[in-house]
Amino acid sequence: MFKAIVENFRRTKSVQSLLELRNEILYRQFMGSSASGGQAFAKTLSEKPGRNYCFTIAFNTPWVIDTLAEAWRIFVPGTNLVVVDNSSNAAARIAIEAICRQRGVAYFPLPRNFERNPSRSHGIAQTWTFHNIVKHLRPDIFGFIDHDCFPLGPVDLEKRVGRNIGYGFVLNAKSTYLYERPKEDVSWFYWAGFCFYNFALVKDVNLDFRHRLDIGMDTGGGNWPVLYSKHPASEFERASSGSMKVSLQEKEAEYQLIDNAFFHVGGASYRLFAKNPDYRRALCDHIWKAYLGGVQDRLASC
Repeated sequence: MFKAIVENFRRTKSVQSLLELRNEILYRQFMGSSASGGQAFAKTLSEKPGRNYCFTIAFNTPWVIDTLAEAWRIFVPGTNLVVVDNSSNAAARIAIEAICRQRGVAYFPLPRNFERNPSRSHGIAQTWTFHNIVKHLRPDIFGFIDHDCFPLGPVDLEKRVGRNIGYGFVLNAKSTYLYERPKEDVSWFYWAGFCFYNFALVKDVNLDFRHRLDIGMDTGGGNWPVLYSKHPASEFERASSGSMKVSLQEKEAEYQLIDNAFFHVGGASYRLFAKNPDYRRALCDHIWKAYLGGVQDRLASC
């Protein structure tokens, strides 16, 4: 009962206004941090071959970065993978940077992110990356993928984006909202963990990958008012969503499969049975043995 009372109190407009002010202060402070470092990093990236880039926000889980880097090398050779590290754990940052160095993947350590909410932290990290790296890099195609969303087959992201404004996994706004419903019920957004864009068509847009709970949208929903709502839905390519069952340690789990090519573990594998380290290791073994040619070249197991 006490928890319900606290939750109801937090939902009052006065409290929400204070929380929003606090969030905005943290957001603005973070967005201005290390901006010159992002610009310098963009210059370094521009000196390397290729004009298409995919950024992934790392968070405290070296094994998923190792797995993603190898899967990306095998299956998505036409797009450069870049790791932007939002980890709160210093040891994880050291391990992730070492993995990127050995895998030949570009690595950038974000400044300290004081946001403790996982969704806001992730959304702020992506927004920082767009404004402080991508806008200076000026690529042809760019996008973001969740760090535990692994390609399992050949993918041509440039072809998928094509002449569209973007390509991604679409989520619709939820039917209930904290304050009020949006003016129309067709509002949607690309999930922040799987979204790719034609830079020339969004370079002047103030992209915002934060969530918008006030209109029923998770991370990435901040782009609805500034981008998606401004154009016909037909100008955006939509990825399909399916599922794939994995049986390990006498346990069967169902995982998301995006466009029949990307295996999404979800929650950096710390959900479902994967709270158990042995299960995480077994899942990692399964991915490497089934799709990446075996574990002999793996750098981190869990």
